Amino acid sequence: MDVFVTQFLTLLGYQLPELLACIAGMAMLLIWTSTGPGRALAISGMAVLLGSAVLRLLLSVTQTWLIYDAQNAYESVSGMLAVFGAASMLLAVASAAGLVLLAWGASKAMRAASRDRVAAPAYPADEPS
Repeated sequence: MDVFVTQFLTLLGYQLPELLACIAGMAMLLIWTSTGPGRALAISGMAVLLGSAVLRLLLSVTQTWLIYDAQNAYESVSGMLAVFGAASMLLAVASAAGLVLLAWGASKAMRAASRDRVAAPAYPADEPS
């Protein structure tokens, strides 16, 4: 059991920075941003990134447990590793889609902010009378 705990802590150490970044990003989007164009897309993208990171951690722990638990059952482990490989690839695609949603939401918000800046005069004295 000691080997599994060590391996689990190692997996957690590898996944923790991404999990913390996703949690911090989600908190910033939910707390610090006001309702506007692109906010919903950015929050959706961040949620997909966070979900993908959590599922990737669970997948890694399950894979480690399967390898640790299967002493000499090489055939069953090798078949399951193919399933884990496919699931990992799908999670990578989901993570990429979440990043695209986040960037799309950010670009919509920046475009709206630049349009508002152009439409509003810099100083009240600059307004035409």
